[in-house]
Amino acid sequence: MDFVYTLEMLGTAAFAVSGALAASRKGMDIFGFCVLALMPAVGGGTIRDIIIDRVPVFWVSDNRYVAVAIIAALVIFFAPHNKPGGRRRLLIWADALGLALFAALGTEICLQHETGPLVAVMLGVTTAVTGGMIRDVICNEIPLILSREIYATAAFAASLAYVAADELALAQPLPLAIAVVTGLVVRGLAIAFNWSLPSFGAERP
Repeated sequence: MDFVYTLEMLGTAAFAVSGALAASRKGMDIFGFCVLALMPAVGGGTIRDIIIDRVPVFWVSDNRYVAVAIIAALVIFFAPHNKPGGRRRLLIWADALGLALFAALGTEICLQHETGPLVAVMLGVTTAVTGGMIRDVICNEIPLILSREIYATAAFAASLAYVAADELALAQPLPLAIAVVTGLVVRGLAIAFNWSLPSFGAERP
């Protein structure tokens, strides 16, 4: 198993855990856990593959992505949950890891399909945020990307970092590593220090 594939599976597992934890917070049954694990795990990548005409869609040609998501859902379903607040925090950090990984990997896949840097960044962000949006909508919550949290901005930073590293002709896995670290640091700092973007109508000095 090569490095990129390992990162893809790690990102799939991280996003699946975030979905399963969301299902846990909503008190869903085991089917709900599996559905909410699959949405962030494969949703964004599915939209990306359809747009760039990547046939077949990644999880159709390799069912291990679905298997990893289902296994993650089952692990979370059967694991003891003693601290409800802890579930929320784990969800946020698992989502942050998946966000950074999928933004970097989505950008790489698009560049490999010769979309050009601008489209690669746009679809890298799409890969990272779409699945989480679907998860939040199903849970009847405002998607993080539509709130003031620094979320899509972190995905954008990761995608942009990958493009910059690729333009410098850095050998793999450096572009992926730089992109993932960039996205995770931006999102992690936002979580740790409660950073947010200013909203329309907010008071200005």
